[in-house]
Amino acid sequence: MATLTHTAYVSRKIIKFGGVGILGLVIFYWLIGVAWNAYIAAHPSYIAPTVRFGILPKIIFSQKDIKKDRTFTTELPNDSFPKFKDQANVYVIYRSKSVIGALEEAKKTAGLIGFSSQPGEMGTGIYEFNDNLSNRKLTMNVLADSFKLTYNYLGDQTLLNPENLPDKTEAVSLAKAFLSAAGKLYKDLDEGTTVVTYWKIDFGVLSEVKGLNDANIIRVDFLRKQLDDDKLIISEVPDKSSVSVLLSGSSVAAKKIVEVNYKYINVDESAPSTYPIKTPQVAFADMKNGYYWPANDVSASSVVIRKVSLAYFEPITPVQFLQPVYVFEGDGGFVGYVPAVTDKYTQ
Repeated sequence: MATLTHTAYVSRKIIKFGGVGILGLVIFYWLIGVAWNAYIAAHPSYIAPTVRFGILPKIIFSQKDIKKDRTFTTELPNDSFPKFKDQANVYVIYRSKSVIGALEEAKKTAGLIGFSSQPGEMGTGIYEFNDNLSNRKLTMNVLADSFKLTYNYLGDQTLLNPENLPDKTEAVSLAKAFLSAAGKLYKDLDEGTTVVTYWKIDFGVLSEVKGLNDANIIRVDFLRKQLDDDKLIISEVPDKSSVSVLLSGSSVAAKKIVEVNYKYINVDESAPSTYPIKTPQVAFADMKNGYYWPANDVSASSVVIRKVSLAYFEPITPVQFLQPVYVFEGDGGFVGYVPAVTDKYTQ
């Protein structure tokens, strides 16, 4: 017959080893859960493209002559094309449909940057404001949310020897302050990358120079924050942005900002749709067959492609969608664009 002491001893053993066993089972199942989640993360289930926007319009590029007899070869890292997913996002672009409403917004923007006169209509949705005191002109496309501020800085002799040309940091700060004052420094511009280049007015011509000491004009380009974490929004000119500000070293307030080019597309990042895209090999075959657009062309009849990437092309015409393109970069500065969405879903 078990004594009370023996019963207590056995009970303690059961509790001790039972607790260890339960803890071991908890750890075991936790490790299984971690391993399963890691496997799922590494092998996600395939989700087919949603193609919610239906058939997309083909990307329209500006008219350029394309060399039909050009040959292309590749010399890529690891001797292979980079790997991309078989689908990519397509985004909706918001555009104003009311000229009257857009014009009122444009007048507010013009007033914020010193243009208080009534504009003249130059075409459908295009208006011109003039500031006779500073001899500046502001041309706005109210339907495309774009504008260009100009001043005859090439003919202004007082700008040739700048009194206080801002350095790189000051130039970016001044350019951002201008866009912010106009209500046009959107988040993706503010959080994107700025590129500063140096320029010189010489006999009425603007030429790029190497550094601040040789310059009398500074250009600040605003590259928007990348989409999908790693894809640039590119324009027709590969190394230039659609939003740029030119600054001088003048002490006259109206002459500090001598030119602004502002073209901004309002992209709805909240609800993109996925579309199937070509492989880079198929896109390269298209280019070899002459189906590409030379963003930066060269005279050579044979071009070696050394880099391939995927980006989004900022449309040059008022369209509804922002679509991906393959970017092929080669010798001599060659850059070519090939639409990425498969032909089945474009027309």
